[in-house]
Amino acid sequence: MRQSGRLWALLGSVLISISAGSTYVFSSYAPQLQTALHLSSTQLNVLGLAGNMGMYMSGPLWGRWIDKSGPHGAVLVGALLVLSGYGMVSRAYKHEWHDMPVAILAIFCMLTGLGNSAGNNAAINVQAKNWTGTHRGSAMALVLSAFGLSAFVYSTLSHVFFSGNVTGYLDLLALGSFGCFIAGMALIKVIPPSEEEVQAESARRRSDYRRVPEEDRETLQSSRALPKHLSRMRSSSETSARVIAWIRDVADAEEAVDDDNVEEEQEQEETAHPQENVTGWALARNVDFLLLFTILGLVSGSGLLLINNVGTITHVLYEYARQQRKQASALTQVLLLLIKDGKEHEIQRIQALQVSCISLGNALGRIVIGVVSDMVVLRTKQPTYRTYLIIPVVVLATLSQGLFALPNVINSVEHLMLVSCLTGLMYGTLFGLFPVLIFEWFGMQSFSQNWGWSSFAPVIFGNVYNLLFGMVYDSNVPKQGHSHRCLKGEECYRSVFYVTTVGCLVSLVVCFVLLWRRVGNFSSRVRSLFSERRLAIE
Repeated sequence: MRQSGRLWALLGSVLISISAGSTYVFSSYAPQLQTALHLSSTQLNVLGLAGNMGMYMSGPLWGRWIDKSGPHGAVLVGALLVLSGYGMVSRAYKHEWHDMPVAILAIFCMLTGLGNSAGNNAAINVQAKNWTGTHRGSAMALVLSAFGLSAFVYSTLSHVFFSGNVTGYLDLLALGSFGCFIAGMALIKVIPPSEEEVQAESARRRSDYRRVPEEDRETLQSSRALPKHLSRMRSSSETSARVIAWIRDVADAEEAVDDDNVEEEQEQEETAHPQENVTGWALARNVDFLLLFTILGLVSGSGLLLINNVGTITHVLYEYARQQRKQASALTQVLLLLIKDGKEHEIQRIQALQVSCISLGNALGRIVIGVVSDMVVLRTKQPTYRTYLIIPVVVLATLSQGLFALPNVINSVEHLMLVSCLTGLMYGTLFGLFPVLIFEWFGMQSFSQNWGWSSFAPVIFGNVYNLLFGMVYDSNVPKQGHSHRCLKGEECYRSVFYVTTVGCLVSLVVCFVLLWRRVGNFSSRVRSLFSERRLAIE
């Protein structure tokens, strides 16, 4: 009975999360909103950033409320916020409220971010508390993947049912999100593991420990490798689940292992590598946190730049291709002729395709980084080696931004599709890895607060990059008229990606500094690892 209740709660969390990521579909209707409301590109980016600020900056506040009062109130308030936010944006578009101050429109967009943040935090909270370590990781991965797929679901629905009908699309976002939140709220329920389940989990771990042959254990202890590896291996299988702030009580209960040998190993580990809880001003002064903050900001800021402006970029490349049809590639011509009944239908369809690519890459990246991260830890027996996974994340970001910066490379909508996929993959891996590092490095007790402060990095750097994009784009728009359309193709915005590419290269340098501080000499660690294996064989 308890298990079936958890499964229904899991379905409710998935329903909520499948709509909670709709903040990322902004670019799929942004160009049409810009035209209807006579907005400049800078003003349009202010609206997108307002949604992102609502999403990223409110997480700690929602988490505190959910911890104290449960998830249902937060989900209900989130549903009302999303309904009112998208509903007002829809009315503004339909009735062309171009005289409305941009600050008021930004508040409407911020409401959508606030509501989605409430729903996502509540959905994660329930699954973090409902499962033991055996199943918690799978449940969390399912919820996080649904969040990443949200933009794909809504952009696909817009293409199928609301092609060329932006008002209908915005109403779908309002009513669909509200309906999913309410349906999910009716299903979610906190059903924490019983004492028997916790004891069974602890017994399983003790039996896993005892399966290690005594002679191998002594050999490894002689090389002083086991105290570190055993404790870390036991915790690494739950890492993806424990990065959630609200599992402290459950995790504490599951850590109460009675086996004297395991306790002795933990004491030795704590002596050699104390798990201190770093937060507040101590966190702000911590060099490793500042390095992580810098990487997170520079990389996620470049991702948010494309996520918020892919609709505008699609529009620019589409219009430029129409002007240069004789020079356009065959695939571009096919995309331009997919729909016969109007240019706006074509543009909205291609925008939805680009958003879908980002969304699918985002969801795939979250899954892949979790699997690869656990494999690295299990194969190397060294959780610190997880830090090396920052390198491919930063390389993906540098590659995507560098392709934009090169002239005559991303000059058509099908080339843009490639970069959209790369950016989505980078963004998913980034936000699948960094919460784990924050949790492992600075402690579980204040993880919610620490990750909340970390989430300011995308807001800060995303603001800078997006506003820079808006200013560069507006500088290339003809001064007469209200179209706010640049007709220069990729030259409308390409110089912005020089800045983001340099930022990604800087983050790569910072990444190596961080590796040097956290992991140390890689070659010596490899030699040590092989020497341990040789001793075990002998």
